[in-house]
Amino acid sequence: MICANDGCENEFTKTTHNQKYCSDECCREATNRKIRDKYYAEKERLSGKKRLCKSRGCNNLLSRYNEGETCRECITKQENKNRNELLRIFNVSR
Repeated sequence: MICANDGCENEFTKTTHNQKYCSDECCREATNRKIRDKYYAEKERLSGKKRLCKSRGCNNLLSRYNEGETCRECITKQENKNRNELLRIFNVSR
């Protein structure tokens, strides 16, 4: 298996079923990188950096108070689509 840490291309044999990294050091580096990236993304969001909705074809501007990557309009559309699909499956009419 190849190590999942970016920049490390070491091949290794897994010693446990869920092992992704070749060493404890690679695991620590990957974990610290994820924590750092999450910290800076949160800092940018709260400082008001321009972010766009990640739904297909939407591109609405997201509020700094929106912690997700999707606007409320797209979430509501998806919820309605799911609700209508369930109603169709169970043959329930409104």
